[in-house]
Amino acid sequence: RAASLGAPGALAPRLVGGAFRHAPRSRPAWVAPRRGAFSSSRASDRRTAAATDESAVNEVTASSVYANPELYELAFGFRDFDKEAAFLASLCETHGPGRLRSLLELGAGPAWHSVSCVTTQGPCVAVALDNAPAMLARAAQRAREQRCEQSVAVVSGDMTAFDVDAVTAAKRALVPLSDEDQEVEDGFDLVTILLGTAAHLTDLEDAEKCLRLASQSLARDGLVVLELEHPFDVFDGQLMDAQGDAWDREVEDGDLKGAKVLVEWGREGDPFDVETQIVERTVGLNVVDGETGKPFASKDGAVLFAPVEEIVKCRVFTAPEIALLGKLAGLRVVATFGDMDTSVPLTHEDANNMVIVLKRKGDEAER
Repeated sequence: RAASLGAPGALAPRLVGGAFRHAPRSRPAWVAPRRGAFSSSRASDRRTAAATDESAVNEVTASSVYANPELYELAFGFRDFDKEAAFLASLCETHGPGRLRSLLELGAGPAWHSVSCVTTQGPCVAVALDNAPAMLARAAQRAREQRCEQSVAVVSGDMTAFDVDAVTAAKRALVPLSDEDQEVEDGFDLVTILLGTAAHLTDLEDAEKCLRLASQSLARDGLVVLELEHPFDVFDGQLMDAQGDAWDREVEDGDLKGAKVLVEWGREGDPFDVETQIVERTVGLNVVDGETGKPFASKDGAVLFAPVEEIVKCRVFTAPEIALLGKLAGLRVVATFGDMDTSVPLTHEDANNMVIVLKRKGDEAER
């Protein structure tokens, strides 16, 4: 089993050169967590500190994957986000208030899900919150490119300490793409923490703060949706015997045609603390010429991407832990899945990840 949050295992057959190492029982995984989503004030936790923490050892710089959205998207943008937007809308219909009308995406990064929900599941508005300046700029650019900037607000904020009133006000200023009348109410139908973002809440107090703010941001019958690494590796011992994971993707069109993106997500010997369930993964990214193997360069010979190598600290949560944290935040679990797909149960042997859907305790029972 590949001890990876990033390997596009389920998509490997569709990728050119999409090879990766894995253990015999390989459960395909998903996308690298978005670290630029919360700030840490603890000096002892410097390796997970966000860009706003000037003392951070791995401060987000020009060579960091989290400060380079184009590189991040090349490495991890292989998922079908329109399909996942449909999944989120179906959760709203089945377990929430009905039609999806508003979304708050915490740790949004390039705002993949916000833009997809607005453009494919409308009339809908979305607020994308992140604290990495480069990702915020890319999210705003994506909204403009998809001509939905009037329906997507990009907000700078820490997902453990954001202003609920401010994000709600940002929502009220948005206009759905459709001309259909839409009643404006406080709160969001969905608050999402996807792409493994919550894995960087290595401190349980931070995790509770995040869920409490998510709960406070909900409209009546609204849902909180978390996507996390499947805890299978905790129980089968794979994380104790870290093997690492690697894959590559080739760019087939556009200005970067011919480039090959080499991704290392975890390395043999990366430490896993069984007491805290925190793994420190070595992450490496490099973009080379697919034919020569040399650093990929523009026509004038300028190298476009500097190699990246850094340590990413993540917590592997179990379902009962999320349920308890949710309870402390006033939420209850209403559904679990093994993928961003309602047909894949959490207990399925090929479950890619752990998706948990929560709802405020006081809201009406499931539909």
